[in-house]
Amino acid sequence: MTNFSWPKGKKAAVSLSFDVDAESAWILDKENHQRLSLLSSGAYGRRVGADRILRLLAKHNLKAQFFIPGYTAELDENLVRQIHEQGHEIGCHGYYHERTDTLTFEEEDTILAKSKEILYRITGKVPKGFRAPLWEVTRQTQQLLVKHGFVFDSSLMGNDVPYLVPVDQSKLLELPVTWMLDDWEQFAYSAVPQSGYVIEEPEKVLRLWKAEFSAMYEDGRYFLLTMHPEIIGRASRIRMLDELITYIQSHPDVWFCTPLDIHEAWKKGEIVLEEYPY
Repeated sequence: MTNFSWPKGKKAAVSLSFDVDAESAWILDKENHQRLSLLSSGAYGRRVGADRILRLLAKHNLKAQFFIPGYTAELDENLVRQIHEQGHEIGCHGYYHERTDTLTFEEEDTILAKSKEILYRITGKVPKGFRAPLWEVTRQTQQLLVKHGFVFDSSLMGNDVPYLVPVDQSKLLELPVTWMLDDWEQFAYSAVPQSGYVIEEPEKVLRLWKAEFSAMYEDGRYFLLTMHPEIIGRASRIRMLDELITYIQSHPDVWFCTPLDIHEAWKKGEIVLEEYPY
């Protein structure tokens, strides 16, 4: 895609996204119901980390994309309202953070409909975006997203600029992700169940993400960060994210955008996107 270009002469684009998993990341496994320490680590994200994130976004006058499981939304409706009222976009992220590749058509159909309805009831706005828990997407998932009126997904890794995925007679906008730009792989740790191996220093992650942004900026690409309030919401890591945002803002012609901003630009013909079969 050597001829790819952004609207209005922008050199590169940046999106900040947050998966508000909270307890939903653990609660599906019944063995975890008695692990109060584990569950409290998820609760930290919605009680403490999310507030730090919202204050940081307000400081920089930025809008972000939040993906919220239905279980989290029901558990903390006030947080969902707060995110919505501050002008951020909210998308679906399963109900119990279920892996889509473990679901039947009927199960996944029900989960998508239920999750949409929960977020609509709380915010009054129909969610248009989806991110698959654990980034596990099947062809069935894509077909159901189109059926339920979603216009974009952010789960695949097939490029470093947005692209289109043909689904039957429709096209689904894909906002590609990468494990390298996910805070979970850098910072997460749980003893039981085992998750993560090394808790990295914020300075190391700052170097990694700055290096990737710098290279993507020079290539005119799309820098999409995936973060979790219970992970990035720790004090030293929010300070690191603040420094990263300041670094990115020091570059001219960077477009800070949400996925729906990109979808709107595509619909207006301001962006020409390649199409790939999955």
